Amino acid sequence: MQNLGMQSFRKLFLMFAWGLSLAVFSQSAFAEKIGYVDARRLVDESPQGEAQLKALEEEFSARNREIKGKFEIYRAAEADFQKNGLLLSPEEQEAKKAELAQMQRELKRDQRDYNEEYGAKRNAGLGTLQKVISDAVIFIAERDKYDLIVQEAVFASKAINLTDTVLEELKSRAKK
Repeated sequence: MQNLGMQSFRKLFLMFAWGLSLAVFSQSAFAEKIGYVDARRLVDESPQGEAQLKALEEEFSARNREIKGKFEIYRAAEADFQKNGLLLSPEEQEAKKAELAQMQRELKRDQRDYNEEYGAKRNAGLGTLQKVISDAVIFIAERDKYDLIVQEAVFASKAINLTDTVLEELKSRAKK
């Protein structure tokens, strides 16, 4: 009986020693220098992101104005029908309703096509921009000897926030 207690004690002691050694040795495996970057802010505030957004807006501005113009024409026609529709014959009312429905379908199609093309162009540009941002983050990580830099976190203190540092690096790269 006493031997059984001694074996249990030895097993417990060995498990404790193993756990303690694991904790001591794994401490060296933890990252010692950690940073955080706000990726959304880098996209929005970097010169490269601003240039990309400006180019995208310039490319799609004429088409956006065209869609807005069509929408105003539709709204005016709809308001006119609401105001004067009762003065029209039943056949003219049906024709006007069909015309408004056709205008609305075309407007929705134009808006959907615009959104799809704008989104595709924006996503393609974001992929390129994310590569530029990642290169700058990696450069700073290697230069300043960071063990880990994250860009998504529930909470990150200001002490480890590297967003301003990365923005400065992106600004200097944009000048080159």
